[in-house]
Amino acid sequence: MGHTGSLLIRLLYNFLTAMKPYFILFAFLLSLTYGLQAQQPPAHYLKAEKAVLEFLKAEGEASVQAFIDEAMKPAAVGDRQALLARLEALRRDFKPYLQDVGIEGNPEGLLFLFSDGQQQKNLFVALDQEGITELREQQPEPRLHITAENLAAVIDSLEERGMAGLVTVKKQGKALITRPFGMANAELGVPNSLNTIFGIGSRPIDFTVAAILLLDQQGKLSLDDPITRFFEAVPPDRQGMRIRHLMSGQSGLPDFFDTEADWDPDLAWVSRETAEQRLLHIPLLFEPGNEQQHSHAAFGLLAAIIERVSGMGYYAFIRKHFLDPAGMSRTGEYGEHRDLKLSDFAVGGGPEKVGLPNIPPNWGPTSWLVKGSGGMYSTLADLRSFYRYVRSGQVLDAQHARHFMGASVNLDGSMRGFELFSISHPARDTEVYFFVNNLVDRKGFRQLIRGLEAFVRGE
Repeated sequence: MGHTGSLLIRLLYNFLTAMKPYFILFAFLLSLTYGLQAQQPPAHYLKAEKAVLEFLKAEGEASVQAFIDEAMKPAAVGDRQALLARLEALRRDFKPYLQDVGIEGNPEGLLFLFSDGQQQKNLFVALDQEGITELREQQPEPRLHITAENLAAVIDSLEERGMAGLVTVKKQGKALITRPFGMANAELGVPNSLNTIFGIGSRPIDFTVAAILLLDQQGKLSLDDPITRFFEAVPPDRQGMRIRHLMSGQSGLPDFFDTEADWDPDLAWVSRETAEQRLLHIPLLFEPGNEQQHSHAAFGLLAAIIERVSGMGYYAFIRKHFLDPAGMSRTGEYGEHRDLKLSDFAVGGGPEKVGLPNIPPNWGPTSWLVKGSGGMYSTLADLRSFYRYVRSGQVLDAQHARHFMGASVNLDGSMRGFELFSISHPARDTEVYFFVNNLVDRKGFRQLIRGLEAFVRGE
């Protein structure tokens, strides 16, 4: 998965709410600047990210004054009253766009990408180690104009620039393209194919959700159960935390829960018991149920609940009830080979590389740092089989399968080189899958996926 939060891509879902697309990506490119061993963005970047988001969500002049005093570089304040007025106006402008947010880092600062679901509004925050020096609106990059006629040429251009992966696009029942491109394993001379196996980032979140829905359907838990039903000695601040909160971004848990002692924020081995203790005692961002902010960590706690309720290991449970019945023979966990050949796997293009070659079987076993929200690999055919299965009525009844019937736009990825972008609109018989194992042009890829979104919407 690569640290899909503070290092590369964060995917947020709008689970169990209005079933509308809730697309939030977090692309942190700092490791390219600060070295491949970087596991966390610099502390002043993390501080600025937190301060800006809290400032934009807050109300009243006092919160603006506090932001100036606590987050801004003193030398950059200048005319305090003028700055106060600018910040209040900026907050008013961005307030309607705070539901969806992505963040990119670069050597100059942070770019916040906000969206109200229809329009994007970007905020650039310049900073150095002494604090934030400037906040200004930045116009979104133009999206690629994609049509049914030029789609193949767009992929040709990506391949010519060295990108590698697999793309399929179907719009309103019409298959427009299904095409592998570039090399899966350049060292072995193996090109990507329709059956190539890729790292799938945070996509296992959907496996976790399906498992929770099945347990709810079986009467073994309820989405309204508090976590005190499953864990002892739950601290008072999270005794009201419910399964529904964990699934919907309302838990208050932070996005990730690795520590400085972990050699890698994804791959360092952490047991379930250690993960549970961290998650039960890590400071909350807000009171459960009161706000919404996506947390990969919440799905780790859900994975632990799945084990406690079912009496089975998390992976064994999803294997038995979903992966095997759906025929997902080329899907597995980090560290698992499943009798697959080296040449079956795409090699991740970095910037971080673990193992020779840099493939998911060399990254395991899957740590509880990412269990439930990552730590797996799959193929185009297998993922299609999963969604077809959970929508079929064979495992989830109509009420519980409804979660997977709505439109969705998802982006998953890792610093080890894999990206997975998808659009699904079952009612319109429309889908896009875009797997990448060598991303050479992040800006171009971002323009591409925005163009694909517009194309399938008919814009």
